[in-house]
Formats: sequence, C-alpha cells, structure tokens
Amino acid sequence: MPVPETDSTVVDVAFDVRGTSLPADYALPLLLAIEAQLPWLPGEALAGIHPLRALPTAYGVVLLAQRAKLVLRLPEARLPDALALQHASLDIGGSALLVGAGSARELRPSATLSAQRVATDAVDEAAFEADVADTLRRLGVAARLISGGRRRANAGGREIAGFALALHDLGPADSLRIQRTGVGGERRLGWGVFVPAKTIYAADE
Repeated sequence: MPVPETDSTVVDVAFDVRGTSLPADYALPLLLAIEAQLPWLPGEALAGIHPLRALPTAYGVVLLAQRAKLVLRLPEARLPDALALQHASLDIGGSALLVGAGSARELRPSATLSAQRVATDAVDEAAFEADVADTLRRLGVAARLISGGRRRANAGGREIAGFALALHDLGPADSLRIQRTGVGGERRLGWGVFVPAKTIYAADE
C-alpha cells in the first residue's frame, strides 16, 4: 500500500445535502459530478470523499439518511475553493443531489479510528492485515488493528475490493496522521477514509 505525503493540514468540509436515493454504486458518479464543479480536485493527493450515510436496498439503490452530509477531506488551503460546491445540483447516475451550505471541521485525534472500507489487492484477510501492518510501519504509526467484513464495489466496470478496518491504541499524532493520509488508496471513491470511533468497528456495520 502506498504511503502519501503528509505536509499539509487537512480538514473535513461538510455540506448539507437534499436527496432521496442514489444508485447503489454511487461513488464514481458522485466523484465525477463533484469534479465537474471542482476541477482541481484530481490534483489533490490528500483529497478524500467520505461514504454517504445511506441505507442499502434490494433494488439497486441506496436511501439517503435524513441527516446525511456530503463530506470532503481536503488540504485546509483548498477550503475557499471547495465552498464553490455550495448550492450545486449534482446528477448522480440520474438521481439528483442538491448541495447546501458547507463548513469546515478540524480533524480531531482519537485513540480508535475506523474506516467503512479499505481497498486492497490482498486475496484474504490475513494478507490484508499484513499489508496494513506494513503500511503503518512505513508511516511510523503504532496501532493495534482489527479487520472487519469483506467489502466490494463497482466503479465504472472496475471492481474494488477490501475490508472494513479499525485501528486502536493510537497516540494523538498518529491518529491525525492516519486521518490525513488514509490507508489503501481510492480515497476519492470513499475507501480508506478514517473517522474517530468510540467502539470496535463491527464487521457487519
């Protein structure tokens, strides 16, 4: 797994959104719609997009949670540029997502971090954990890790596979470093984006 550079202060930019449902594999259409509004985004190595809070269904769509937010993780210097996304109407695979006001949130250290999904080429959970452990060593991060359930998604005909992941016993500096860099790539598609968690990340969440 690659180790990104970490020479920028990174923040989350959270936008109110309005919508009802999106395609189940919404990540790539969402990214393309955002990039159409923020054409500088592909050049930001530390940029990420949090997975949306949504409920899966059996008929090819997800239902947006009532208080869902669109959250971008970006270098702080890009905050003024990112706010250009306010009041945009995004076409997400034929479904409308209306973007409202946005505001910055500083990253906060937490001894436990979780990611809904972390991308990997590893063939099984043991190999995935070995890859993550190697990445943490190269980052100089000390943590205990627990992998969760297998994750799969489609992005324009390309399958992305991985696992849920929780990191425990992190010091404050290491916690912020992991949130800045992520683990495993595909951050703009919602993979490897870590957030503070108070409890062990459940494999079925």
